[in-house]
Amino acid sequence: MFIDEVISNLKGNEFLNTSLLTKSNKNRLYYAVKQPDGNIKVVLPFVFENKNFLKLSKYRDGIEGATQRVIEEIKKEIIKKKRFLPLAGYFGRIYKALYEPLTVVNCDLNLGYDLWRADKYNYIEGDKIYLMLRMIFKENDAKNIAKEINNLCYDLDKFIKNISIDLLIEEAKNIINQKYLRDKLDELGLVCFIANNSKPARKYTDVRRHYRIAGPKDVNIPFECPEELEPMEIELKYGKKVKGLGIKKKEIFIITGRNAQGKTTLLQAIDSGRDDHLIGDGREFIITTKSLSKASTGSMEMSGQDISLFFQKLPPGIKGSPKAVYGTASGSMYMAYQIQRAIKNKTKLILIDEDNSAVNLLVSGVLSKWFEGVKSLAEIIMEDREKLGDSAFIIVTSSLDLLTALGDRAMYLEDHKAKYLDLDYFREELGKYYLELASKFIGTKTLK
Repeated sequence: MFIDEVISNLKGNEFLNTSLLTKSNKNRLYYAVKQPDGNIKVVLPFVFENKNFLKLSKYRDGIEGATQRVIEEIKKEIIKKKRFLPLAGYFGRIYKALYEPLTVVNCDLNLGYDLWRADKYNYIEGDKIYLMLRMIFKENDAKNIAKEINNLCYDLDKFIKNISIDLLIEEAKNIINQKYLRDKLDELGLVCFIANNSKPARKYTDVRRHYRIAGPKDVNIPFECPEELEPMEIELKYGKKVKGLGIKKKEIFIITGRNAQGKTTLLQAIDSGRDDHLIGDGREFIITTKSLSKASTGSMEMSGQDISLFFQKLPPGIKGSPKAVYGTASGSMYMAYQIQRAIKNKTKLILIDEDNSAVNLLVSGVLSKWFEGVKSLAEIIMEDREKLGDSAFIIVTSSLDLLTALGDRAMYLEDHKAKYLDLDYFREELGKYYLELASKFIGTKTLK
């Protein structure tokens, strides 16, 4: 096997972690294989020592942040100074994932699985950092590849030894502070906290296409909690206070505004608050409970699911009863199931975006009342609020004024900035608007 030839020529390489090169690991985790462009990809485990890493022992709970920072410093050197070129695939188009920056730590989704990140193969322990290096070589000769690996290792070793330990300690503290605040949400009576100066907007690339792992946009308007929403100030574990908006347990919080003002972007940042982020990501202190569910329209084959909270009867073609549905669910049935399941599971926070929703499930219309037998979320809030259990809702609206009016608190985004929405005033104006519309309809009918 070619990997064996490469390893054989690496004898004397003090950085190669030979203890991991077991028979079962070779050609599975660690391998050498020809790429579509003719280059050779070699993946091997290495260990580099830095006695300063011992200073991180006090900050074990944030060690993955320090590890990720080491990796990001290497990537920065690759991009800015064109060093460690085998780790970038010599900037070949198909190798972007090797050196793409990543500012997310501890994401519970398998997103960007091919990005270089802190994980069970890349970690700091004691005075050592263990790295799985994915390298690309234009050489096809095992001996020459081994020489290049040796040079790369010596260069990396020098670089890693010179990384500021203070930088790594700050990153570890940063991660610990995020975990600390997330653990403290319950005690504070919150399900989410959005710190002032957070920067939710994301920049997408060919490699980071999902908002959970995307980096910050170059132009990013900071979030600032309106004073009327009574911003909270929270002291973190390591010498820092953060001030911002706290979303309370069991409350219905509305984010509204015109199109393209950043409503969905903010909701996505709230969803991303389940993850931890490196300094500079912009979402470091958007902190959200991990007990979270998102509800949106879609379709699924139902096999006994309960949607009776919303449906009093089933449409033609769907078998069973509202308590046990069988058949292909409509968008509103699917969304009803998601919300009802989350409530039953005592999920602490449910996120809803009008743009991705079955509108008839959120707000009822006359026809839906006549023909569908659907009790909308708006009606449940008005008449049966207790059926929502212990779940809080953050709902993004645009045109669903009735749902907006039923919120406990609300803000609107204008020019991507958060503004307080006085719901008492809004309800009065909405009532006048509905009466005006009704008088026009009735007047038209009378005239006829």
